[in-house]
Amino acid sequence: MHYIDSEGRYFTKKILIETNNAAIREERNRQLKEDFLEKLPDDKVYPILYSFDEHNKGEIRVQIIFDEKGTTGFLDLTKNRYNLLPKATYHDDGTVELETDELINARRLYPEGREYVEKVGRKLIRESSFRTKVLKAYGHQCAMCKINDDSILVAAHIYPAHLCADDTVNNGICLCKIHDKFYEDGDICVRSNGEIFLQNENIKLLYDRIRYPKNIADYPSPERLSQRLKLSLR
Repeated sequence: MHYIDSEGRYFTKKILIETNNAAIREERNRQLKEDFLEKLPDDKVYPILYSFDEHNKGEIRVQIIFDEKGTTGFLDLTKNRYNLLPKATYHDDGTVELETDELINARRLYPEGREYVEKVGRKLIRESSFRTKVLKAYGHQCAMCKINDDSILVAAHIYPAHLCADDTVNNGICLCKIHDKFYEDGDICVRSNGEIFLQNENIKLLYDRIRYPKNIADYPSPERLSQRLKLSLR
């Protein structure tokens, strides 16, 4: 699911730092830079523009607006933490009412300053033959490197299966476990024409385009690649 946050949820600087610290402790894919957050104004609030039900089982990815210029960032948090975020009320006269500190603190599950970790189980949604079809289409070789050892190859969904239930070979790409991890985290992205670009300057690749299957009918769907790219851009 991918939707504009219609509930008016927002972060204060304090809650944003707490939530980001939790994302770091819980080793979530999307975190924000701690020094960036420390420099944010203390007296402002940071609304959520979009929310993504990222893993279909208890985790939410949010896109946050930081300033009037439209600077945004992504952060992963459990659905439980998301549901505890304060909400803004928008009145017909154009005014916005924020929650009081007393109301925000009353909703806390734990006292302020106490750290806790929430684990989210990730449900893999795969048709049993999906891996077989994808690895065969790509000749049992990673589309981003020369690795051809089946024991470390992954049939990666391009657009997450829980968002589209598409287990066709055209929504799959054969990757080694290393590149699958980078692709999942958004460090490596693929445009609709197969061009690779990086959002992590520390990664080095042999190719600037993915290696396509021999059979044109097995080529990755440009539509699915575009949909995935929109989820991955930072």
